[in-house]
Amino acid sequence: MTIIQRFIKSLYSPKDIAKYRFLGIGRTILYVFLLMLLSTIPSLFHLSKMSIQALNEGKQIFMDELPPFIIENGELTSNESKPIIIKKDGFDIIFDSTGQTTENDVRNHGNAIALLKDEFFVVNNQTGQNFSYSTFQDNKMENKDIDKFLTSIHGVLWIVLPIIFVFLYLFTAALGFIKVSIFAGIGVLIAQALNRKLQYRQSWRLAAHTITLPTVFFFLMDAIKTVVPGGLFINWIVCFIMLYLSIREIPQPKIKA
Repeated sequence: MTIIQRFIKSLYSPKDIAKYRFLGIGRTILYVFLLMLLSTIPSLFHLSKMSIQALNEGKQIFMDELPPFIIENGELTSNESKPIIIKKDGFDIIFDSTGQTTENDVRNHGNAIALLKDEFFVVNNQTGQNFSYSTFQDNKMENKDIDKFLTSIHGVLWIVLPIIFVFLYLFTAALGFIKVSIFAGIGVLIAQALNRKLQYRQSWRLAAHTITLPTVFFFLMDAIKTVVPGGLFINWIVCFIMLYLSIREIPQPKIKA
Protein backbone atom coordinates (compact mmCIF):
# COMPACT_ATOMS: atom_id res chain seq x y z
CA MET A 1 0.00 0.00 0.00
CA THR A 2 1.37 3.41 -1.00
CA ILE A 3 1.77 6.27 1.43
CA ILE A 4 -1.01 8.17 -0.37
CA GLN A 5 -3.41 5.25 0.13
CA ARG A 6 -2.47 5.08 3.81
CA PHE A 7 -3.00 8.80 4.12
CA ILE A 8 -6.49 8.66 2.60
CA LYS A 9 -7.61 5.62 4.61
CA SER A 10 -6.25 7.14 7.83
CA LEU A 11 -8.77 9.96 7.41
CA TYR A 12 -11.79 7.73 7.90
CA SER A 13 -11.00 4.05 8.45
CA PRO A 14 -10.02 2.83 11.96
CA LYS A 15 -10.12 -0.71 10.59
CA ASP A 16 -7.31 0.03 8.14
CA ILE A 17 -5.36 2.00 10.75
CA ALA A 18 -5.42 -1.08 12.98
CA LYS A 19 -3.58 -2.99 10.24
CA TYR A 20 -0.80 -0.40 10.14
CA ARG A 21 0.52 -1.62 13.51
CA PHE A 22 2.63 -4.11 11.55
CA LEU A 23 4.25 -1.50 9.29
CA GLY A 24 8.00 -0.98 9.33
CA ILE A 25 9.12 1.76 11.71
CA GLY A 26 10.98 3.59 8.92
CA ARG A 27 7.83 3.94 6.81
CA THR A 28 5.92 5.16 9.86
CA ILE A 29 8.52 7.77 10.79
CA LEU A 30 8.53 9.04 7.18
CA TYR A 31 4.73 9.31 7.36
CA VAL A 32 4.94 11.50 10.48
CA PHE A 33 7.57 13.74 8.86
CA LEU A 34 5.33 14.23 5.81
CA LEU A 35 2.29 14.99 7.99
CA MET A 36 4.24 17.62 9.89
CA LEU A 37 5.44 19.09 6.58
CA LEU A 38 1.82 19.38 5.48
CA SER A 39 0.82 21.13 8.70
CA THR A 40 3.66 23.66 8.31
CA ILE A 41 2.83 24.79 4.76
CA PRO A 42 0.05 27.29 5.71
CA SER A 43 2.34 29.01 8.21
CA LEU A 44 5.06 29.39 5.58
CA PHE A 45 2.60 30.75 3.04
CA HIS A 46 1.05 33.30 5.40
CA LEU A 47 4.47 34.31 6.77
CA SER A 48 5.82 34.89 3.25
CA LYS A 49 2.75 36.84 2.20
CA MET A 50 2.75 38.94 5.38
CA SER A 51 6.48 39.69 5.11
CA ILE A 52 6.26 40.86 1.50
CA GLN A 53 3.15 42.92 2.20
CA ALA A 54 4.69 44.49 5.30
CA LEU A 55 7.86 45.48 3.43
CA ASN A 56 5.95 46.96 0.49
CA GLU A 57 3.59 48.88 2.74
CA GLY A 58 6.50 49.98 4.91
CA LYS A 59 8.33 51.49 1.94
CA GLN A 60 5.19 53.32 0.83
CA ILE A 61 4.45 54.64 4.32
CA PHE A 62 7.96 55.93 5.09
CA MET A 63 8.43 57.57 1.68
CA ASP A 64 4.94 58.78 0.77
CA GLU A 65 2.70 59.01 3.83
CA LEU A 66 4.97 60.11 6.68
CA PRO A 67 6.47 63.62 6.77
CA PRO A 68 10.24 64.11 6.41
CA PHE A 69 11.97 63.30 9.68
CA ILE A 70 15.38 62.73 11.24
CA ILE A 71 16.38 60.38 14.05
CA GLU A 72 19.53 61.80 15.60
CA ASN A 73 21.05 61.77 19.10
CA GLY A 74 18.31 59.42 20.28
CA GLU A 75 15.41 61.69 19.26
CA LEU A 76 12.87 61.93 16.45
CA THR A 77 12.50 65.39 14.95
CA SER A 78 10.29 66.80 12.20
CA ASN A 79 8.40 69.97 11.26
CA GLU A 80 5.08 68.52 12.44
CA SER A 81 3.42 70.29 15.38
CA LYS A 82 0.97 67.51 16.25
CA PRO A 83 0.77 63.68 16.12
CA ILE A 84 -0.18 61.95 12.87
CA ILE A 85 -2.26 58.76 12.82
CA ILE A 86 -2.49 56.63 9.67
CA LYS A 87 -5.16 53.93 9.59
CA LYS A 88 -4.24 50.64 7.94
CA ASP A 89 -6.00 47.26 7.76
CA GLY A 90 -5.91 45.85 11.27
CA PHE A 91 -3.42 48.35 12.75
CA ASP A 92 -2.60 52.05 13.15
CA ILE A 93 0.64 53.90 12.44
CA ILE A 94 1.34 56.74 14.85
CA PHE A 95 3.94 59.42 14.17
CA ASP A 96 4.70 61.93 16.91
CA SER A 97 7.87 63.99 17.12
CA THR A 98 6.28 66.38 19.65
CA GLY A 99 6.40 64.06 22.65
CA GLN A 100 2.66 64.37 23.27
CA THR A 101 1.89 60.67 22.67
CA THR A 102 2.69 58.21 25.47
CA GLU A 103 3.01 54.43 25.42
CA ASN A 104 -0.41 54.15 27.09
CA ASP A 105 -1.93 56.22 24.28
CA VAL A 106 -0.47 53.80 21.76
CA ARG A 107 -1.78 50.77 23.69
CA ASN A 108 -5.31 52.16 23.41
CA HIS A 109 -5.12 51.60 19.66
CA GLY A 110 -4.94 47.81 20.17
CA ASN A 111 -2.58 47.02 17.29
CA ALA A 112 -0.24 49.83 16.37
CA ILE A 113 3.25 50.87 15.27
CA ALA A 114 4.43 54.16 16.72
CA LEU A 115 7.39 56.42 16.01
CA LEU A 116 7.51 58.48 19.19
CA LYS A 117 9.84 61.24 20.34
CA ASP A 118 12.51 58.95 21.77
CA GLU A 119 11.46 55.40 20.87
CA PHE A 120 9.90 53.04 18.35
CA PHE A 121 6.92 51.30 19.96
CA VAL A 122 4.99 48.26 18.69
CA VAL A 123 1.70 47.09 20.19
CA ASN A 124 -0.04 43.80 19.43
CA ASN A 125 -3.34 43.24 21.26
CA GLN A 126 -2.27 45.86 23.82
CA THR A 127 1.02 44.04 24.49
CA GLY A 128 3.84 46.45 23.74
CA GLN A 129 7.54 46.31 22.91
CA ASN A 130 9.70 49.42 22.72
CA PHE A 131 13.02 50.06 20.94
CA SER A 132 14.97 53.13 22.03
CA TYR A 133 16.47 55.41 19.37
CA SER A 134 19.58 55.64 21.54
CA THR A 135 20.60 52.35 19.95
CA PHE A 136 21.33 54.37 16.80
CA GLN A 137 22.89 57.26 18.68
CA ASP A 138 25.98 57.38 16.46
CA ASN A 139 23.92 57.29 13.26
CA LYS A 140 21.63 59.81 11.60
CA MET A 141 18.53 58.27 10.05
CA GLU A 142 16.04 59.80 7.63
CA ASN A 143 13.10 58.52 5.58
CA LYS A 144 15.37 57.57 2.70
CA ASP A 145 17.67 55.58 5.01
CA ILE A 146 14.78 53.45 6.25
CA ASP A 147 13.63 52.98 2.65
CA LYS A 148 17.10 51.67 1.74
CA PHE A 149 17.06 49.41 4.78
CA LEU A 150 13.67 47.93 3.82
CA THR A 151 14.89 47.43 0.25
CA SER A 152 17.93 45.52 1.51
CA ILE A 153 15.71 43.32 3.66
CA HIS A 154 13.52 42.59 0.64
CA GLY A 155 16.62 41.45 -1.24
CA VAL A 156 17.55 38.80 1.33
CA LEU A 157 13.97 37.79 2.16
CA TRP A 158 14.08 34.68 0.00
CA ILE A 159 17.16 33.54 1.86
CA VAL A 160 15.77 34.26 5.31
CA LEU A 161 12.34 32.71 4.75
CA PRO A 162 13.62 29.19 3.90
CA ILE A 163 15.83 29.28 7.00
CA ILE A 164 12.84 30.28 9.14
CA PHE A 165 10.78 27.53 7.50
CA VAL A 166 13.41 24.88 8.29
CA PHE A 167 13.47 25.86 11.97
CA LEU A 168 9.66 26.04 12.04
CA TYR A 169 9.38 22.63 10.41
CA LEU A 170 11.89 21.01 12.77
CA PHE A 171 10.06 22.48 15.76
CA THR A 172 6.69 21.27 14.42
CA ALA A 173 8.11 17.82 13.67
CA ALA A 174 9.53 17.54 17.19
CA LEU A 175 6.13 18.39 18.67
CA GLY A 176 4.52 15.89 16.32
CA PHE A 177 6.78 13.05 17.45
CA ILE A 178 6.20 13.94 21.09
CA LYS A 179 2.45 13.89 20.47
CA VAL A 180 2.62 10.49 18.76
CA SER A 181 4.73 9.09 21.60
CA ILE A 182 2.22 10.29 24.19
CA PHE A 183 -0.69 8.76 22.32
CA ALA A 184 1.27 5.54 21.87
CA GLY A 185 1.40 5.25 25.65
CA ILE A 186 -2.31 6.03 25.89
CA GLY A 187 -2.94 3.38 23.25
CA VAL A 188 -1.27 0.70 25.37
CA LEU A 189 -3.58 1.59 28.27
CA ILE A 190 -6.64 1.49 26.01
CA ALA A 191 -5.57 -1.89 24.65
CA GLN A 192 -5.28 -3.29 28.17
CA ALA A 193 -8.75 -1.96 29.04
CA LEU A 194 -10.23 -3.52 25.87
CA ASN A 195 -8.35 -6.79 26.32
CA ARG A 196 -6.35 -6.30 23.12
CA LYS A 197 -2.77 -7.37 22.62
CA LEU A 198 -0.77 -4.30 21.66
CA GLN A 199 2.88 -3.54 22.29
CA TYR A 200 4.14 0.02 22.62
CA ARG A 201 5.96 -0.03 19.27
CA GLN A 202 2.75 -1.20 17.58
CA SER A 203 0.75 1.47 19.41
CA TRP A 204 3.25 4.06 18.18
CA ARG A 205 2.54 3.04 14.59
CA LEU A 206 -1.21 3.34 15.21
CA ALA A 207 -0.84 6.76 16.87
CA ALA A 208 1.23 8.02 13.94
CA HIS A 209 -1.75 7.41 11.65
CA THR A 210 -4.54 8.46 14.02
CA ILE A 211 -3.24 12.05 14.02
CA THR A 212 -3.96 12.29 10.27
CA LEU A 213 -7.56 13.52 10.49
CA PRO A 214 -6.97 16.41 12.93
CA THR A 215 -3.75 17.35 11.11
CA VAL A 216 -5.61 17.72 7.80
CA PHE A 217 -8.51 19.56 9.45
CA PHE A 218 -6.27 22.15 11.08
CA PHE A 219 -4.22 22.41 7.87
CA LEU A 220 -7.40 23.53 6.11
CA MET A 221 -8.34 25.91 8.94
CA ASP A 222 -4.86 27.45 8.91
CA ALA A 223 -4.97 27.73 5.12
CA ILE A 224 -8.12 29.88 5.28
CA LYS A 225 -6.89 31.66 8.44
CA THR A 226 -9.79 30.47 10.59
CA VAL A 227 -9.27 30.21 14.34
CA VAL A 228 -10.95 27.16 15.88
CA PRO A 229 -12.03 27.79 19.50
CA GLY A 230 -10.52 25.15 21.75
CA GLY A 231 -8.43 23.89 18.85
CA LEU A 232 -5.87 22.03 20.96
CA PHE A 233 -8.60 20.25 22.92
CA ILE A 234 -10.46 19.27 19.73
CA ASN A 235 -7.23 18.08 18.15
CA TRP A 236 -6.37 15.74 21.02
CA ILE A 237 -9.96 14.49 21.45
CA VAL A 238 -10.18 13.51 17.77
CA CYS A 239 -6.81 11.73 18.03
CA PHE A 240 -8.02 9.86 21.11
CA ILE A 241 -11.29 8.80 19.44
CA MET A 242 -9.51 7.59 16.28
CA LEU A 243 -6.98 5.71 18.41
CA TYR A 244 -9.72 4.11 20.50
CA LEU A 245 -11.71 3.03 17.43
CA SER A 246 -8.59 1.65 15.77
CA ILE A 247 -7.64 -0.45 18.81
CA ARG A 248 -11.18 -1.81 18.96
CA GLU A 249 -10.63 -3.19 15.47
CA ILE A 250 -7.74 -5.35 16.72
CA PRO A 251 -8.97 -8.92 17.25
CA GLN A 252 -9.10 -10.12 20.84
CA PRO A 253 -6.71 -12.92 21.79
CA LYS A 254 -8.24 -16.34 21.43
CA ILE A 255 -8.98 -18.07 24.70
CA LYS A 256 -7.39 -21.49 24.87
CA ALA A 257 -9.81 -24.28 25.77
